[in-house]
Amino acid sequence: MNNLNNIKKYLKKKNFFACLISSNNQFLNEFIENEENLLKKITNFSGSFGYALILTNKQYLYVDGRYTKQAKLQTKIFTIKDIDKIKYDLVKIQKLKKKILIDPKTFSYNFFLDLSLKNFVFFNSIKEQNKKEYLFFLPKKYSGEESSSKIEKLGKKIKLSNNEIFLINSPENIGWLTNIRSRSKKFSKIFNCIAVYKNKKIYIFSNQKINFNFNKIIFKNFSKINETLFKTKKIFLDKKYTSLFFYNLLQTRKIKFKFIKDPIDNFKSIKNLTEITNIKIAHIFDGIAYIKFLYWLKFNKLKNINEIDCQKKIEFFKRKNKFYLGKSFQTITAGDKNASIIHYNPLDYKKYYLKKNSLLLIDCGSQYYFGTTDMTRTISLGKRGNFYKKIYTLVLKSHISVYNFKIAKNTKGKDLDKSARKHLKKMGLDFNHGTGHGVGYLSNVHETPPSLSKFSNYKIYPLQVMSNEPGYYKNNDFGVRLENLIYLDKNREFQNLTLVPFDKSLIIKSMLSKKEIKWINDYHLDVYEKIHKFLNNKEKKFLKNSCSKID
Repeated sequence: MNNLNNIKKYLKKKNFFACLISSNNQFLNEFIENEENLLKKITNFSGSFGYALILTNKQYLYVDGRYTKQAKLQTKIFTIKDIDKIKYDLVKIQKLKKKILIDPKTFSYNFFLDLSLKNFVFFNSIKEQNKKEYLFFLPKKYSGEESSSKIEKLGKKIKLSNNEIFLINSPENIGWLTNIRSRSKKFSKIFNCIAVYKNKKIYIFSNQKINFNFNKIIFKNFSKINETLFKTKKIFLDKKYTSLFFYNLLQTRKIKFKFIKDPIDNFKSIKNLTEITNIKIAHIFDGIAYIKFLYWLKFNKLKNINEIDCQKKIEFFKRKNKFYLGKSFQTITAGDKNASIIHYNPLDYKKYYLKKNSLLLIDCGSQYYFGTTDMTRTISLGKRGNFYKKIYTLVLKSHISVYNFKIAKNTKGKDLDKSARKHLKKMGLDFNHGTGHGVGYLSNVHETPPSLSKFSNYKIYPLQVMSNEPGYYKNNDFGVRLENLIYLDKNREFQNLTLVPFDKSLIIKSMLSKKEIKWINDYHLDVYEKIHKFLNNKEKKFLKNSCSKID
């Protein structure tokens, strides 16, 4: 079942109508290892989110707007459809009373909640992963709060009677609760596990061979989870993080359960003051590395440099920092038309060399003991025409609009998203992704809540960290995105975390208000003050010029 032909043969042999495959592993993680990624094996699509529906005579790949162009380039024999169409298509199959083959471990119960689908046949696509991971505890100087205190906070929120448990199916929530991270994971630093809160303790079930217990945290082998569940009087769990497999298991065994909202979502979303202080340090680290990269790029005359070289050079400068633990996602370095592919990764495409007078979009993030970063800049590699400058300036105005938004107690993510789009929409333009996402602490770079999108009803709270990343993409021509991480302070005003200058050569001053010009000048002054002392004289001079005032 690991290639398209095998799946089709199996469907014919068993007289099944279709096979539905997701981009998830059994923990429903955003970032998964290559060996877990069945969707990529079947379709060659490398994006982080999508579904494949395979019939005996045709096959479809469903993706959202971030991945439409990428999917068309990577999956030649699949018909690409918008993600919103998948449930409609599944309901049509349901009406025909046809059987669909799925792995229930790789789908959330939420996915099927409003479909009332019944004709599923289950198979197991999961190979047991027993890779040894190096786990470590985040001390209080980084986490700001001991795990015992967090567990106590959870206990106050969830009241359990005798022999009742709270089942935590989100590895990132378990990571936050226990202050445990993994050095071995490529991006998220969260290790695969599920946990149970019971009797004021956390029991972690994992395939990792752990030789230690810590305070109120007890490790058990993953194989013991069923034994724990079956002996329980009642289970509380969040349907958002619950796989169809676990839902069916509880139903089949007739175990009493109740869906509740996992309170850890909000706990982890609102950072403590130690985390905010540390995250500021992490962004200084990132700012230093990026300025060194930008100086290298601008002064090497673009001789034989391709997008992958840029990826490697950024990583080279980041690795000079002893606190650096790796990327928070795959670095995007996209020249010219490649930047119109929103989540472009040069490793998946033909080698592309940078050209004079072109645009380069760079989107990169880091994991440090001091937190998680995410930053995007679009830079000019020479002279650009007025149209490109106009787009860049509109995107920058959108970015500033989010930052200056007056946050009230009932402000929601969709309000900020609407504000971000207003400047572009006046010109009949828009972008096909959200304006921003929450960011974890040495965790997932995409964390919810908060969320800044057209449909987000999440409220914005003080001490939440989020991205501010409007953009514009012209198919087969270019892409512009400008992203800072920001946080809401206790006065309900946004503060910038990212310390990287914007490209002044792409800004049309006449399109800016006096307030916007002041914002850019103040921001650049802050960048220079915090970064210049860590640079050599040539880099410092380069940064000073990059951060000089727009007159």
